[in-house]
Amino acid sequence: MDDIDIPDLELARDGLLARARTILMAAPGEGEMPEMGVTPVIRHDGAMFIYPSRLSAHVRAMLEAGMAACLVIEDEEGAQNIWARKRIKFDAELIEIERDSDFFNVVCDGFAARHGPTMGLIRDFTDFHLLRLRPTGGVMVLGFAQAYRLAGPDLAVTAHLRQS
Repeated sequence: MDDIDIPDLELARDGLLARARTILMAAPGEGEMPEMGVTPVIRHDGAMFIYPSRLSAHVRAMLEAGMAACLVIEDEEGAQNIWARKRIKFDAELIEIERDSDFFNVVCDGFAARHGPTMGLIRDFTDFHLLRLRPTGGVMVLGFAQAYRLAGPDLAVTAHLRQS
């Protein structure tokens, strides 16, 4: 790990996560293919939260599995090279936030502040679930030959991946 600058990589990781307005998610489906979808995301106190509807097949699959594969990816417009878009792929446990808790209201207010008035419309819809994503590990790609192993709930940078 002597050849990589952990503080710079952590800044790149945190910046990519902070800029993300949506997250792509997948979970095992009933057939051979996974169920996939996209949903708005926010960060609150360093944790990531989503508020998806159970009416979507990918959300039902995620809730059943208790886990999801997640992808945060740089916007195409801002990418220096479309072949090497910055991205973080990680697996995460899903932790449901109880609807009747004060914390539920705090995080929902965060969604409204970040994503606008639609949150006010869907906040009380009971098919929606407030979920905290607890990462277990993943990979961050910052460009060609710039892939890094991430570990644990903080997505700590642990290694520079040099082979496929």
